[in-house]
Amino acid sequence: MMRFQTIFKYRKNIMAAAIVMILMYHTKGAWPEIALKKIAGYFYGGVDLFFFASGIGCYFSYSRDRDAAAFLRRRCARILPIYLPFALCWIAVEALGGGISFPAALANLFGVHGFLDIAPSFNWYVSGMWLSYLLAPFLAPLAKRCDSRGKVIAVVLALLLFSCAFWGDTQLIIIVTRLPVFFVGMLFAAESERRDTLSKTELALLLVLIPVGAAILWESPKFFADLVWSHGLAWYPMLLIAPGLCAAVAALSAWLDRFAVGQQINKLLGLLGGITFEIYLVHFWALEKPLPLFLVLTALYTAALHIVSVLIRKSLAKRNIA
Repeated sequence: MMRFQTIFKYRKNIMAAAIVMILMYHTKGAWPEIALKKIAGYFYGGVDLFFFASGIGCYFSYSRDRDAAAFLRRRCARILPIYLPFALCWIAVEALGGGISFPAALANLFGVHGFLDIAPSFNWYVSGMWLSYLLAPFLAPLAKRCDSRGKVIAVVLALLLFSCAFWGDTQLIIIVTRLPVFFVGMLFAAESERRDTLSKTELALLLVLIPVGAAILWESPKFFADLVWSHGLAWYPMLLIAPGLCAAVAALSAWLDRFAVGQQINKLLGLLGGITFEIYLVHFWALEKPLPLFLVLTALYTAALHIVSVLIRKSLAKRNIA
């Protein structure tokens, strides 16, 4: 059995694993031709680990007072001191480079570029993140009411069916296919309020679904090459993989905590998991560099953005106190 609290306790470790997967995915072109290089081609699934972990966090954050406005204020206070400095810098670089229109600049500044056919456009994840936050006050109470397997299956299938409306739109399907994973994270959080542990059967099912989802990902391009990206076959299987993989990361982290060296590893993973948004944003600027330089630049950019965001938060905190 596994306690829900074990998964929640190591949520930052899960996020650390997710960002490592994403960095590996985006740098796989610089790797030697080894088997892991092909496997890394599916590590974009680290984003789904983010959405699962975010679903857990958003459920508990909203449940604190069940006030949608207060929840969104907390999300903005967490995200905007990081995103706005980055977005302004990104827009300035684009303006000095190839140029950027005023509508495109505003779309990227407000994080809605992922919903628009506009260029230049930053990565879609920011738009998907804001969409999940806006839907959280509706999805969290729904997750709480899903107190039977039938209700769980019905709502998850409804979210999957909703995503089908975007088949053929490769820009939007990448966002909407992540909503079921986000909601499943909320389901885990809601279920923890009813009981303490996952049963052995449930845990076994989560682990078995990992290779099932991986097999679908691996084989889909052979039979449905035209549907992989346009119809979400690259992302739907992550709904099978992400929950079990997150549980496995949590279980491994709990095992590491039994040893002194493991505790230090967990501490480092916790620190890494706390700055994943910064890493995610800035690492795109270093992608064209050789792998060793990519890691150094990403670390430097992350440190700079983190320092700026901390200073902004401290300044806002002082004004609130005044």
